[in-house]
Amino acid sequence: MRLSFSIIFLIVIFNLSAQTIRFNELVSSNSVYFDEDGDTPDWIEIHNYGNQEVSIANWTITDDVDDYDKWTFPEITLNSNEYLLLWASSKDRFEVNYFRTIVNQGDDFKYLLPTIEPNSEWKSLSFNDATWSEGPSGFGYDDADDATLIPQGSTSLYIRKKFTINNLSDMTSLILDVDYDDGFVAYINGVEIARANINGNPPTYQTTTIQDHEAQIYNGGKPERFSLDDFASILNEGENLLSIQAHNVSASSSDFTIIPFLSAVFKSPNNSGVKPPEVLGLSSSVFHTNFSISSDSEILSLYDNKGILIDQLVAENLTPNTSIGVSLNSNNLVRFIETTPGYQNSSNEFFGSVSSQVVFSKKGGLIDGPINLILSGIQQGEVIRYETGGLKPTESSSEYINPININSNTSVRARIFSENKIPSPIYTESYILSNNHDMDVILMTVEPDDFFHADTGIYVFGPEGTFDQNIPFFGANFWEDWERPIHFSFHENGKDTSVSFNAGVKIFGGWSRGQNGQRSMSLFARGQYGDSKFEHSFFDQLQYDDFEALVLRNSGQDWMRTSLKDITLTSLMRGSGLDFQEHNPVTTYINGQYWGMYNLREKINEHMLASKHNINAEEITLLTNNSEVIKGDNKEYVELINYVLTTDLSINSNFEYIKQSIDLKEYALYKSANIFFNNTDWPGNNIKYWKHPKGKWRWIMYDTDFGFGPWWNLNSFNNNTLNFALEPSGPGWPNPSWSTLLFRRLTKNIGFRNQFINRYADELNTRFLPVNVIAHINKIYGSVSPEMTAHYERWRTDLLGFNGTPTNINDIDAWINFYINEMRSFAVKRHPVVKDHILSEFNLPSFHPINIINYDVTEGFVNVNDNLNIQEDTWTGDYFETVPIQLKAIPSQGYEFSHWSGDLSSTDEIVQISLEDVFEITPNFKPSESFINPIVINEINYRSIESFDMDDWIELYNPNDSAIDLSGWTIKDDNDSHIFSIPSGTSIKSDGYLVFVKDSVSFSIHFPEITNYIGELGFGFGRTDSVRLYNENNLLHDQVGYQSDSPWPTCADKTGNTLELITSDLDNLLPESWSCINVYGSPSRNNELQTSVLNEVTFYPNPVRSILTVDGIKGVFNTKIYSSIGQLVHSSFNINQIDVRFLNDGMYHLTIEKEGEVKVKNFIKY
Repeated sequence: MRLSFSIIFLIVIFNLSAQTIRFNELVSSNSVYFDEDGDTPDWIEIHNYGNQEVSIANWTITDDVDDYDKWTFPEITLNSNEYLLLWASSKDRFEVNYFRTIVNQGDDFKYLLPTIEPNSEWKSLSFNDATWSEGPSGFGYDDADDATLIPQGSTSLYIRKKFTINNLSDMTSLILDVDYDDGFVAYINGVEIARANINGNPPTYQTTTIQDHEAQIYNGGKPERFSLDDFASILNEGENLLSIQAHNVSASSSDFTIIPFLSAVFKSPNNSGVKPPEVLGLSSSVFHTNFSISSDSEILSLYDNKGILIDQLVAENLTPNTSIGVSLNSNNLVRFIETTPGYQNSSNEFFGSVSSQVVFSKKGGLIDGPINLILSGIQQGEVIRYETGGLKPTESSSEYINPININSNTSVRARIFSENKIPSPIYTESYILSNNHDMDVILMTVEPDDFFHADTGIYVFGPEGTFDQNIPFFGANFWEDWERPIHFSFHENGKDTSVSFNAGVKIFGGWSRGQNGQRSMSLFARGQYGDSKFEHSFFDQLQYDDFEALVLRNSGQDWMRTSLKDITLTSLMRGSGLDFQEHNPVTTYINGQYWGMYNLREKINEHMLASKHNINAEEITLLTNNSEVIKGDNKEYVELINYVLTTDLSINSNFEYIKQSIDLKEYALYKSANIFFNNTDWPGNNIKYWKHPKGKWRWIMYDTDFGFGPWWNLNSFNNNTLNFALEPSGPGWPNPSWSTLLFRRLTKNIGFRNQFINRYADELNTRFLPVNVIAHINKIYGSVSPEMTAHYERWRTDLLGFNGTPTNINDIDAWINFYINEMRSFAVKRHPVVKDHILSEFNLPSFHPINIINYDVTEGFVNVNDNLNIQEDTWTGDYFETVPIQLKAIPSQGYEFSHWSGDLSSTDEIVQISLEDVFEITPNFKPSESFINPIVINEINYRSIESFDMDDWIELYNPNDSAIDLSGWTIKDDNDSHIFSIPSGTSIKSDGYLVFVKDSVSFSIHFPEITNYIGELGFGFGRTDSVRLYNENNLLHDQVGYQSDSPWPTCADKTGNTLELITSDLDNLLPESWSCINVYGSPSRNNELQTSVLNEVTFYPNPVRSILTVDGIKGVFNTKIYSSIGQLVHSSFNINQIDVRFLNDGMYHLTIEKEGEVKVKNFIKY
């Protein structure tokens, strides 16, 4: 046996066999190469470098040195000098598959350049296309990739291609690859299978795409991949039809392309189609391991079928899209920036990567004045090169020798270079001198050409003659779907707190791209840039703080008018249960240049919804417009709409399916809000809705900047938007028939009609009252007003009017005040008008006030329509005749309901009121015969330390002398949609504790001795959040609204401590009543500091390789070791030295028990 051992900059390879099989190349962070599903997993390349073929059947590969046969190779023989690509994706695919391309570039299609809407049957197999033209793909003009030329300026093209599938039962997957410019919808046998960059279901022949999209193949790229999972229900054995409608961004677009490929994967050899072309990257051996590769450090081992180690590779700190592999010249391990999966390694090789980091003497941000910036961090043989103004440092950039004088706003980018090594990542800091802002600041750094060069810049128009000359300037660069690298740092106002990220950036939005000089942007966290998540609390109102994407929005149509309309209207609905994007107005700079104010927003996607509702993002279906798919599939929603179309919903029994499918309470509110706002860029636009398998369809409120009257029609307060939302035959925009269908049909049911009217009335009587709306406008305006003058000064010359002509702003303050006052005026004028709209639309006789008089609100209150809690002495609200309202009397703790008095005399807690005139009613309460002390929220764990991650939990305490039944009680955080219903039969014993946990497994691992806990909560608690406890009458019984910042204790935020009520009789609403008393908290026991016989116990070493020593304890004690998933793997008595060599590598939990007390510690075995 031969041993070869070499170490090249933390890269280690062993070759312990005479076999000629070895690891040839590895990438641990890939964003360049796509697998058959369209994903970009890590990859490993195996090479037979010998002169003979070698069978590797039943060989194994692993990333775990203690599990040598983690993934097993199937029956494979590698020929001499053959390369084998393995996707390290965790998908675990080991079957030998056979790829065939059924529809290929150059195949003949039937095609139509429409001048009228095509026959609706054009997508069906039986359609007679004899009159259509015929030609090879690709189709288009002006990209030099067009086998069939079509006239310049064509808006759309329809193509059909029949194909044959043999042995359908042997097919395992179907793959559609499309190269397109600018959008398309594809169908098989009339069923939509994929679309990109276009709305409409289906789009009309005149529909243009959402934005520009450049074809890729002619520039050396690859077509976009769509993996088709549900192909078996679509395909026929034998003849089938692929049909595609391709669309352009505008009639003046400079190019057009559509080139489709359709490939099938079979379990056995098949003669359908042809061998896939190289551009698709589909080989007949596509294997996926059952593990992925860590980008930090990974040991990969290759074993033969006898378990003998053949090769071993250790890769550490590989930067994205670089590889470690075998040198062509020396056979040593080197690094590559040009990766070559499945082929011979590149000759452009490096001996390693620079691991040193640039250290800036001054952290970036807002600084008081000029500084001399010192850069350090290099080792012998290394140099720092730097650039200012956003440029990326290269080998020709200035070498850092002396301190850099920073005397003006700029970005500094630095990088470490060393001969024959891949340079370090780029390190960036931005410095803004003597500028103070009363809001958070985002400093962005970009390569100037990526934003502002005519050919490559995403922010500019582009070369003359390549774009329309009218708003919104279709064809301009900012309409392209281009992504560029960006560095940004976020600086919190008034705090010495900042974070920075490397990310991707695209121009974001619709027509506002061309109407506004300041363009909206999307920021994407992607591993290829270095950060796979943006982890920071950008939004004070949210309890989660990790994001996969963010938006810097310019306010859309409201840009340079109020610049706050959308954030004002959407945030007006905060606390209502509606889903919307949170906001944070920020000041921005690009490469040191002031860029004005943006509204930082969450980006609407499945990840935002998953974070808001604590569910799995991969299980979410997200649709837009007329059932068009963003995520998941639309089958369930299409079935719902078909039911709505074909069923008489006025019959209550038919409406039951609707109740089971739609969150009607949320839907009624969503409609009410958009209608009250007079949002006329809706409902045929700006509509997204979603569903989780365990939930119902819900709608998302966003892009409301047309609300309260768009700037060209501010006096639209009297618009009947209710009629607009019920219009059966509206135009293609903004309220086409499909967009009003669901609402129209649902209101045919008298129950839902009344639910909608009452919910609208509830909001008109509370949230939408002019005084409340104006107060909210003033609050939002107050948060941005310090920045408004500078923002408007920056962009005042870039504002375009309705016809595209420049608009002059002579007096900035007068300009701003005019538009803000118009919003306030709309709030006042709109309120009475919409009540008349309800009367006329539903043919109601009138509306009347109901006066609720409560002589002592401490004794109880009134709930209206299972929605409003009226806790005022006197309250008045208008409701509609013939639409009954519900009142419920809810007693406070220690009281019980007696009777209603006034215009109704009743002893029923819940009553239905039908108003015919002014109505006055009073709830009466009396002392309860049985008084109980309140159950107390006694302890909160909202952010565990990683080394003792028990996940979120809360503890309740019962101060009474008897047990209290908690059946039907509920727990909420600050989001009303997060509800945990305490199970029936649950009680809390006298002077006892009960713990409610988010994750039972995590909690029980760390507290195995505690059994009186209940889970799963289904939601967690944030750094700033509330814990609310409601009794069986939905009466708020106890609540704690806390935060992780002063004046609340700051010691419970990811420190290992919890928030503990110092004593249970203190007011738990007060910050001073809480403290951090016991390490890891005191669940299920008194919060007083616990003295323990285990206080002196320690253990070492940690991490441990062989013997774990437990010190500081004598006598009788018990030790147990649990795996990370809670499995007991070891138990011993009175043993101070524990042999752990039998354990696999990983994290474990050690529990030490003595005299009834338990101490839990984590350790790592390696």
